[in-house]
Amino acid sequence: MVGKEKHPDKITSFSANLKSNELIFQFSGDINVKFGNNYFNTTEGSVRFLPEGDFKVYEVEKKESSECIDVFFKTDLPISSEAFVINVTRAEYVGNLFKKLFATWISRNDGYYFECISILYKIFAELQKSTYVPETQFSKIRPAIELIHKDFLKRDITSSELASICSISESYFKRIFKEKYALPPKKYIIQLKINHACELLRLERYSVTQIAEMSGFSDVYFFSRQFKEYIGITPTQFIKKYRTSK
Repeated sequence: MVGKEKHPDKITSFSANLKSNELIFQFSGDINVKFGNNYFNTTEGSVRFLPEGDFKVYEVEKKESSECIDVFFKTDLPISSEAFVINVTRAEYVGNLFKKLFATWISRNDGYYFECISILYKIFAELQKSTYVPETQFSKIRPAIELIHKDFLKRDITSSELASICSISESYFKRIFKEKYALPPKKYIIQLKINHACELLRLERYSVTQIAEMSGFSDVYFFSRQFKEYIGITPTQFIKKYRTSK
């Protein structure tokens, strides 16, 4: 996980002799990348692939500070000899997969290695999918998405309320929503809360009880159960594993 302040210079040069492939999801920012003979721009919601090997040049120019998760992996057969960028259709869902992969990797629970491989395959499956929700259909639920991101930390939000502000039936709303985000609205909102909690846990400034409240959970025990269900470990275990991964 690479934070916004990790590379403060406008242009950063990295070793282009890569010992493994890299798959990078960009959560924010705007950067230009020069890799070998390739030049490309990456922005929020994009995934870039860098193949292993010696490519002489690897430079990143920041137009805006960015944050990302970088996955290093090897394959028996090469995926591609060229670097490339994909602007994924379901960016939030793919971003959540990268976060889950990161959390699983640092947890080191029994079976974590194979679970990480499973999540990585899910990411590749998403990158290959050509299906998407047409803009005309997605526009019908956009008011609900805006409300979720505005209020998910402040109060409980129901599917019936979301469907109502979109002026469509609840069943139709749920169908479009799941096609777009691969999750029902309730689980999507919980995932947002858990992601927010992970960010607060990494700061190491607050107690688990405080983080539960700051993440929109009224009950710390329910929060801990939900956290373990989504991340695979408890909040306390996450803090300990995160410290050892630094």
